[in-house]
Amino acid sequence: MTIPDSDSVPLSSEDALRRAVLFASGLLALRDSPRFNELIQELSRTMDVPIAGVSVIDSGFCWLPVLHGVDLDSVPLSESLCAGVVETQIPMAETDLPANPEFANNRFVAGPLALRAYAAVPMRGVQGAKLGTVFVADQRVRPDFAHRAIPQLERATTRILEEASSPHHMRRVGRTTVEGLESLIRQATRDGDDALVTAIDRVMREVLPLTGMRGI
Repeated sequence: MTIPDSDSVPLSSEDALRRAVLFASGLLALRDSPRFNELIQELSRTMDVPIAGVSVIDSGFCWLPVLHGVDLDSVPLSESLCAGVVETQIPMAETDLPANPEFANNRFVAGPLALRAYAAVPMRGVQGAKLGTVFVADQRVRPDFAHRAIPQLERATTRILEEASSPHHMRRVGRTTVEGLESLIRQATRDGDDALVTAIDRVMREVLPLTGMRGI
């Protein structure tokens, strides 16, 4: 999965740091990993849902690096169901989406996909960065989501984040990770944002031992 290059899309300091943590998380490379697809398929079976996945937030979009049940790469953040979970960092379990005015007119609820239930928990990176969610969705009303979904999703999120930051996975995606971080450092240096350079460098130092790479 490819997100816009940091040299071509202006980023605020907050968004640049979140992107740095996103690179360091290993989450952007989930799609090509059989292990993460297995974890999401297992979540789908456990929760008895047709749709399950991981979302990450960047550049005004909700990106979907691993997704079971629907063929989508990204969704504008303004149209996504996960935006509120990421912003508030509060898990959500919506048992009947059309019954909630906040979601009734969403295109994934009112449109052909016709989602009826959705649950998600937030993912955080180093320094508390808001990265995205792990979520499930169904085309049936799911009263059981109210008590069952969040604990299951929290367990799945822990496993996914642990696998994504494992040395085995990070060595596989090391070059992409380091190049992305170096690009962000160069841009922050050009902008004269010394605090951001320091913050991204700190992220780089934390992740380098896992990647087997050498930074700038």
